[in-house]
Amino acid sequence: MQRALPIIVLSVALAVTLSCGGNSTMNETEAVVFLTADITEYQPDVNIAIPVDVVIDNMTITSHPKEPNGDLTSNQDVNLSRWVITPVREDGGTTASPQWQIDQHVYVPAGGNATLTNYRVFPAEYFHQLPLSNLYPENGGADPETGRSNIRQSLKIEIYGRTVSGKSIKCGPFPVSFNFSYAAAQ
Repeated sequence: MQRALPIIVLSVALAVTLSCGGNSTMNETEAVVFLTADITEYQPDVNIAIPVDVVIDNMTITSHPKEPNGDLTSNQDVNLSRWVITPVREDGGTTASPQWQIDQHVYVPAGGNATLTNYRVFPAEYFHQLPLSNLYPENGGADPETGRSNIRQSLKIEIYGRTVSGKSIKCGPFPVSFNFSYAAAQ
């Protein structure tokens, strides 16, 4: 697992960089900037026996001009406000955790970046809902769909906001993979 961790982190960082852009149904293509996200550190293994929210340890959201030589002003600064996280199974199971939405403000200056630390992306309360609740010993300790004692889910993250000038913008979706399991505290 220690050998696989750097590969997983590198794969997620590459996927995030390639998938984060300025297209969505919120008409953010009007903005003269687009956003990318780079996850530099997170813990992919989650022990649901410890009721702590799942966070991304370090992530940077960067604003880029759509026109390379375009002039950016503070009107193109971005205020991100709504995070929508949609879990998707990666292990062959079909039942995923529920979608989660949260309002978390992030300011990204035009042509600059915002560095986020310990940003919450999944609430611990969802550990007690299907499919993760199946992993508790009192519920059988295994996912009935796969027969395994762990559940692998990718959290598809989309972050919505507006530029100071009022143009809608979105970062994502970008996937972040997690492995959920139950390990009793020692």
